[in-house]
Amino acid sequence: MIKHVIKSSITFALLSSLTIFSGCSEVDNDGENVVGDNFVSAEVIDDVNASVMLMAVKASIDANAVNAFGYKAVKIIYDTVNQDGESVEASGLLVIPTATPEYQAYLASMGKMFSISMISENHSTIFTEAEAPTSVEVTNGMPDYPTAVLMTGYAGFASVIPDYIGYGVSKDTAHPYMLKKASARASLDMIRASVRYMTDNNVMFNAQLYISGYSQGGHTAMALAQEIEENNKGEFNLMGVASMAAPHDLEALGDIEIDASHTMVYPGFLGYLADSYAYYNEDLNLSDIVVTEDAAMYHGLFGGDYINAQIHGALGLTENYGFGTYTADALFKTTFIDDYQNSSNAGAVLREKFVENSTYDWAPQTKINLIHCIDDEIIPYTMSQKAYDTFTENESPDVTLSLIPSAMIPEASATDPFVHSRCGNTAYGAAVTWFNAIRNGDI
Repeated sequence: MIKHVIKSSITFALLSSLTIFSGCSEVDNDGENVVGDNFVSAEVIDDVNASVMLMAVKASIDANAVNAFGYKAVKIIYDTVNQDGESVEASGLLVIPTATPEYQAYLASMGKMFSISMISENHSTIFTEAEAPTSVEVTNGMPDYPTAVLMTGYAGFASVIPDYIGYGVSKDTAHPYMLKKASARASLDMIRASVRYMTDNNVMFNAQLYISGYSQGGHTAMALAQEIEENNKGEFNLMGVASMAAPHDLEALGDIEIDASHTMVYPGFLGYLADSYAYYNEDLNLSDIVVTEDAAMYHGLFGGDYINAQIHGALGLTENYGFGTYTADALFKTTFIDDYQNSSNAGAVLREKFVENSTYDWAPQTKINLIHCIDDEIIPYTMSQKAYDTFTENESPDVTLSLIPSAMIPEASATDPFVHSRCGNTAYGAAVTWFNAIRNGDI
């Protein structure tokens, strides 16, 4: 059944899961994983009780909430494989809901036992190591990672949030930005290692897996879903995929952005793409693509040490901190722009790579929800429309397109002018509501 839905209101998920958790502060790998054999080690970063979590939920999600789960935030270190086929040790944040003794006693009195469903959450583009999930969550007895508050503290899902290769313990490895093979593999291996940890620590995981992600994370979410469906279906019970504000058609996005007359809203995203694709593809040379002559300096800007405005400044994009001011020829060489628009030389190579790493041209069999703000100025909603149309043509059985009008998101401010960023909280609320409906058997 193909479904096309325009969202006009957002509600949030209900609490309906029980966690039974027993763990120590540090563990080491001492045997074969339940799923895979890539678990290395784990450390509990934080332990937030239910009363503190309820205050956070009331403040940021639902002022009328009366219950919340506490959570344990665990840094997972695991083995995975990078875009170039090299083994790499990576890290991520596993957040596990913990029920109060009173709630557990109540369930026991009714003869019930609830187990946990898991959300593989893939975060949006970050530029600095300080933004990595395992860096954001610190030991302070407070919920620090906002998405985990919604997914785990409020809705009761375990959330599995990779740092991504290039952040966390793999900071010294170049991040494979928008390269779907490595992106999907890093998230897949994080799930495997998290399942091992949960099993070893008596966490009742019911094997139901959901996948979410926003922007870059939405691209990764869809790449992960495709990897699981096509190559690893027997390992997981994949229930639903919410891909939000994702650049599914990278070639079409290039048509828009790699144009000398186009004003770049957010040059850092485009600069990151150029660096990543040149670094991991031998037939692309960064010096043929970008204006900046010092390729080593350029590459170093995307190593996790500089915020986006600093990157813009180093590239000479200083007016208005580089946002929404410069045309694409301030970043890309005009010869390369012509090559891309005419599908010749390096432009033709990049087009080919973009097609290879796009995430819309397949036929998912899992429930899919493509969530996008209509007025997104950085990743246009046509990206999700293209995925919806293609999935429909490919006869995918259950696809929803959820378009969010700007009236449903916070108003612009001086510090947050972009629809793309302001849409995030509303989109995640829609995604978790949808996951909860699937979990409850309502859809």
